[in-house]
Amino acid sequence: MNVKSMEKYQTRLVVAGVNYRKTALEIRSKFALTTEHVKSIYADVEFILPGDFFILSTCNRTEIYCTTNQPQQLLNVFSRYSNATPEETEEYTFVKTGDEAIHHLYRVASGLDSQILGDYEIIGQLKNAFALAKAHKRAGGYLEKLVNGSLQASRQVRNRTSVSDGTTSVSYAVIRLLKQKLAESESANICLMGMGKFGELTLRNLQHYLPQHRLTVINRNEERAQQVSEKYAVPYVKMEQCNEVLRQSDIVVVATGADHPIVTKAQIENSPVRMVFDLSVPSNVSADVKQLQNVEFYDIDSLSEIINETLTRRTNEVPFALEIIDEHIREFKEWEARRALYVPVLN
Repeated sequence: MNVKSMEKYQTRLVVAGVNYRKTALEIRSKFALTTEHVKSIYADVEFILPGDFFILSTCNRTEIYCTTNQPQQLLNVFSRYSNATPEETEEYTFVKTGDEAIHHLYRVASGLDSQILGDYEIIGQLKNAFALAKAHKRAGGYLEKLVNGSLQASRQVRNRTSVSDGTTSVSYAVIRLLKQKLAESESANICLMGMGKFGELTLRNLQHYLPQHRLTVINRNEERAQQVSEKYAVPYVKMEQCNEVLRQSDIVVVATGADHPIVTKAQIENSPVRMVFDLSVPSNVSADVKQLQNVEFYDIDSLSEIINETLTRRTNEVPFALEIIDEHIREFKEWEARRALYVPVLN
């Protein structure tokens, strides 16, 4: 069988979604899907996509990867489950198919499509996203092979290039700004809200790089807050005591996963708070907090802009990273061609 003959038997990958390249945070937030939202999609027996699929939703992107010849069907997920209107879905989403979709996944996994070039937090996010789909029997062997191949390429990019050299992440951007804004001898009260993986990473960075400051943790799940409190020897309070803590805080870092704002202007004004970092998507700090004149406000997009100013060296490594990705995609395509000899055509 020649290559052209094989092509018609190969599974067609499609990716559809939004990411930071085309949409600002305000728009991305409308498409964002929390883990609970994604679980409900997978569990919805009445909603069936024409093929295996998994959903990747992070602060930078919400994307659906699916084996199908009907790309438009993927956009129905946003219409049905997200807060985006049909008009916004049509205007802001992108669709990539076939080899273009494969290349996109590999670039995402390797940190080349991250808002902060070389940010490898995406690896854990991709693994978790696929594992969740697999646990709900929504993703099969083909997608698993594809995701594993992208992760192997990612490891090679990290080991053989300098794309990820240095400690650069949104979490670390908070540290850099605090170092710039606060005096070395100062001991500020920092309130950290949210103890998911992102929140815990921020906590580790704060304790490691800024040990002189006093930390208080707030989390909606009290059991999780208690676990973190014991692990890092940091005090925690219940979410119901949030107002009391905010009235005593100089810095607020919000890394929660709510689908609505949980920190408001009324809570911040007339308090000692002077810096607010909103690391959540969708935003968990109300927009009117930005109006407070004595408060510096940073969200995912503004933090990413600060970091990207320092990434020239990483950018120079991109061509080498792309060569590695191409090597791994060729290996995947060879596997796909062999598989085509035994797998029926995808309708």
